[in-house]
Amino acid sequence: MQVKQIVLSGIMEYSKSTKPQLIKEIQRLNDFIQSNRQKADILHKKLIAEADAIFLNSVEGIFITDSRKKIIRVNPGFCHITGYTEEEVLGKTPSIFKSNRHDKKFYGQIYESLENNGSWQGEIWNRRKNGEIYPQWLSIIALVDKNCADKEFLAIFNDITNLINKNENIQSNAQHDSLTGLPNRLLLHDRLEFTLNLARRNKRVVAVLLLDIMRFKMINDTLGYTAGDALLQILGSRLSSSIRDVDTVFRSGDDEFAIILDDVSEPEAVSKVAKRIIETCSLPFTIANRELYATVSIGISIFPSDAEGHEGLLKNAEDAMIRAKELGINNYQHYKPAMNNRAVEQLTLENDIRKALMKEEFIVYYQPQVDLKTNEIVGIEALIRWKHPKLGMISPGEFIPIAEENGLIIPIGEWVLRTACSQTEQWRKQYKKGLTISVNLSARQFLQQDIVNTVRTILDETGLAPKYLELEITESLGMKNPELTLRTLKELKQMGIHISIDDFGTGYSSLSYLKKFPIDTLKIDRSFVSDIKTDLNDTAIVLAIIALAHSMHLKVIAEGVETIEQAEFLSLHDCEEMQGYLFSPPIPAMEFAKLLEKQIQTQ
Repeated sequence: MQVKQIVLSGIMEYSKSTKPQLIKEIQRLNDFIQSNRQKADILHKKLIAEADAIFLNSVEGIFITDSRKKIIRVNPGFCHITGYTEEEVLGKTPSIFKSNRHDKKFYGQIYESLENNGSWQGEIWNRRKNGEIYPQWLSIIALVDKNCADKEFLAIFNDITNLINKNENIQSNAQHDSLTGLPNRLLLHDRLEFTLNLARRNKRVVAVLLLDIMRFKMINDTLGYTAGDALLQILGSRLSSSIRDVDTVFRSGDDEFAIILDDVSEPEAVSKVAKRIIETCSLPFTIANRELYATVSIGISIFPSDAEGHEGLLKNAEDAMIRAKELGINNYQHYKPAMNNRAVEQLTLENDIRKALMKEEFIVYYQPQVDLKTNEIVGIEALIRWKHPKLGMISPGEFIPIAEENGLIIPIGEWVLRTACSQTEQWRKQYKKGLTISVNLSARQFLQQDIVNTVRTILDETGLAPKYLELEITESLGMKNPELTLRTLKELKQMGIHISIDDFGTGYSSLSYLKKFPIDTLKIDRSFVSDIKTDLNDTAIVLAIIALAHSMHLKVIAEGVETIEQAEFLSLHDCEEMQGYLFSPPIPAMEFAKLLEKQIQTQ
């Protein structure tokens, strides 16, 4: 209604104009129309020119077909990608590019999409003029209204060969270990599941071997990661050469390998492979002009007797491997159901350890260190115990390795250190006695970067003077990373803390490093003390340790002293202190306080 009024209004205005005015207005309108027509023509030509430039210069391949699917035009990009010239394809249908990798249903879906949506795009495999099959990303667009009988179609495509290859490389890298080139744990699960499916159909036996390199971390810590990497590469190659072509080696973890043995004749054959692998791994590794030796533990599980699924098979092989590690170096073990029960017990303990700190289930026991000349208590060793609400007292030998492995040893160790320092300071004030408290540091504790600050903070919190604290490390721990050990010990020593080497003689050490360490005490391991009067070798070792310590101006403490004869022998040969059941076993704080009171009363 409003438009009509405007038009009528315009007519009414023109009706009032004179003839010359109307002629002039008509001329003006005609000029306006002509001018816009020229601009439209220029714009149209410009758009055609731009489209043509894009068509001719595009790196993508472009071709146009008529309503009969005949090619009527192609661009240079098309010729470059396909290898065809324009003359060779004009009048032909796109079927000349067919790779025969797609069925009729695939092409039917393309035509259906063009009819319904006026477009289609996707990945398609086509053939070049030279016969090479290659992947394209293809887009097809209908150029006219879908209801028009005369349709033309515009097709634009890219050669995505490089992209496909890159994706395949990425996938391959994701499934293979970059260091050894072996399939990784991800591919292990897929390959094992595939192998088991075939084994079920063909009634075959399959074996899985899990292999762990013993003390591999020590190699990294002492010789560096380059040496560790070289060892893994050589070991991976040796394992591959120790099996048949139908079998596969995987790198399943930092220091673990897995092997799938397909179509095994009998369990004894698997044992032979395990023995051969152990023999191969026992040969020296020459790395950076240095000979290294590696020891391994192998766990074996067999399908279908040990498990029917790939996850169960791997889990049982791991349980067997753990058992092999417990039994010593270069050992292999077949899975037995009892191992699974042990694994469940271990897992239960691990979960309970996490709760034990919060529930205050841990207890610090104290064992006196006694002067062999005066029989007076001069020091204390703090030893952790766990009073489990259901299982009762649990030996540290059971839960400490688990805590060490999962990292819980760090908060547990800090709790022991804080509790022991606090208790010792309380006794010092109460009994006016210069007692020194000895606390073991685990490998994880000692190697953490902030151990010095942790110790300093605990001493500040408890008020114990540094000179009354002695920290114990094993000689093996000290040699894991000698440079770090030396640096850390110096920092602790500068604080006034005493340093002790525990279980001396049972590990391995370099005397050149040992003399550099700022240590105060060597502790003779109980294994040498127990047979000191009957075993000449133990006697010689104990005397050698005492002589070595005194030559380095160190104090000596003998552990595990249980008889008067042992104590007399140690005293006769100038061992300064002892601890053991002869004087007192490790006892709770309240009982230890009574022991102190009794000794004070008899002085």
